[in-house]
Amino acid sequence: MQKLKLMCMYYKEIHIDTNTYPFHNIQCGKAFTNINLDMDGDDTGQSISIQNPFWSEITGLYWAWKNFDECEYVGLCSYRRFFNFIESNEPVHLLLIEDGQEYLKEINYDIVTDIMSKNDVILPEPYTYAWSIRRVCSMNYKDEDFDKLEAIILDKSPDYLPAYKKLMYGSNTMVGHNMFIMKWLDYNAYCEWVFSILLPLSALIDASDYPLRQQRVFGYMHELLLAVFIEKNKMKVFNSQIVWVNDGSVKSKFNSKLYRFIAKSLYKVTSKLGRYYPHIIKQDK
Repeated sequence: MQKLKLMCMYYKEIHIDTNTYPFHNIQCGKAFTNINLDMDGDDTGQSISIQNPFWSEITGLYWAWKNFDECEYVGLCSYRRFFNFIESNEPVHLLLIEDGQEYLKEINYDIVTDIMSKNDVILPEPYTYAWSIRRVCSMNYKDEDFDKLEAIILDKSPDYLPAYKKLMYGSNTMVGHNMFIMKWLDYNAYCEWVFSILLPLSALIDASDYPLRQQRVFGYMHELLLAVFIEKNKMKVFNSQIVWVNDGSVKSKFNSKLYRFIAKSLYKVTSKLGRYYPHIIKQDK
C-alpha cells in the first residue's frame, strides 16, 4: 500500500514537474473543456466534473474519493500550492516558477510520517482577517447562500452546528486553498460528511448567473467546512507554511506583520460591536 498520495489539482497546462512520488495529478473540470492534460481527468467513474465552475478543485477531490485506491495518508495540493512542512508566522512562501521547481525537489516528504505520528491532520497556516469569517463570507459571496448552508447543517448534522458557529462567528482566521493531509480513515469520514452537506445544498443554489468571482461558492464553502470537521472532531493540527509557485507576485499581504497587527486590532473592535449590533456580521442585502 502506498504510504502517501498527494492530489495535485490542475485545469490547464502545468509548468512545474509533479509527476513524481508522492504526487497524483488530476485535471479538474475535464467534462466541460476541450483540454486534455497528460494526467487523470475527474470525469470518469463517479464524477461531478461538469460542476467544476461552481466547485473548483473539489470536483477533483470527489473523483479521488470515489476512485482512489487506499493509501496510508492522503492529501490535496491546490493548483501550484504545496506543503513545505515548515511552521512559520508567514503563511505563504511565494516563488516564481523557475525557483519553485528547484524548491520542490528539496522537500522531504518522508517527514509526513513523523508529523502524522503526533497529529491528526496537516493544514496550511491560517490567514488573518479584520472581520469574523461569517462577515468575510458576506463581503465576498451572496449572504443568503450561507444562511442556507447553516440551515442544512442544522437539518442534517446538528451536532456540527456549534463548531460551525464557533468558526464562522467567533473567529477571524481561516485556512485557505482546500489543502490538507489526513489519515485514510479520517479522509473517508470527512468526504462522507462534507458531501452529505454540499451535494444537497447545491440543489438549492443556482450559481450559474453569479459574477465569476462568486460562482465557485461550493469550493469556498468546502474550505470552511474542512475547518468545521476538524474542530468538531477535535483533531490535532500541524500547520504548515505553503509554497505557492506562480508567474506573478512574490508578495502576500497575509505575510505582512503590519497587516496582521492591524487586522487583529480591528477584529477586537468589530467582534465587540457584533455583540451589540449583530447585523454588522452580515452584508446588507
